Amino acid sequence: MSKAYHSIAAEKDINVFIFGDHASHFIPEEFDNLGLSGKDLTRHIAWDIGTGEVVKTLCATIGCAGQIAGFSRLLIDPNRDIRMPCLIPVESDGTLIPGNRAVDETRRKARIERFHTPYHTTLNAALDKMGAGLAISIHSFTPQLDMGEPRDLEIGLLVKHDPKSADKLIEALTDYEPDWRVKINEPYSAHILNYTIDTNVSSRGMPHLAIEINQAMIDTDDKARDVATRLAKAIMPVIEWHAVQSKEKAYAD
Repeated sequence: MSKAYHSIAAEKDINVFIFGDHASHFIPEEFDNLGLSGKDLTRHIAWDIGTGEVVKTLCATIGCAGQIAGFSRLLIDPNRDIRMPCLIPVESDGTLIPGNRAVDETRRKARIERFHTPYHTTLNAALDKMGAGLAISIHSFTPQLDMGEPRDLEIGLLVKHDPKSADKLIEALTDYEPDWRVKINEPYSAHILNYTIDTNVSSRGMPHLAIEINQAMIDTDDKARDVATRLAKAIMPVIEWHAVQSKEKAYAD
């Protein structure tokens, strides 16, 4: 049976955890590709292109632990509440998903139990084990939806609960990657699409970053590794800043 997640072991003693909710486009054989074929199985509706390689490279570069999903969000979306109608999408960016159009409550619960629940259970356990520290969520976005306008940014930061960490990353990116256009709550808003951060991370009061990367920058493994290596340089000052804050808090207590 396919795994709902893949864990990445830490190589250093560092309180950082990086995860990718939409890192895979894998659909088990018994689902018959949900009635899709061709590019629909690998384009952005099926996964966040490049994020698996980005998460793995960030973890290796920083030395921290991580987790990536092992299934396509077309099966069930781990970044959605199980009560939401779009948990199992019947349409995405103009494409109908035939295999999802008649999913009854029994099959819906089966997908939740097989994919959604173990993904979140394992993520929660990893965050509990880490305790205090910085959590980083990695997503990617298509440069242009088939049903939308072009998106003129390289990096988006989804910000709701922790603006300070985002501000620190923007400062670092300004120094390390001045040509990257960075925007807050673009191309999505953390006030609308933020389930995993809200449920697994912010509920613990953890500092965090929610990073969206333009897929044109990471649509091959080589490009994804290059961007991740460059991004890691900008994330390190944020990690160091949080380490100082933690020490000062401990001293004050």
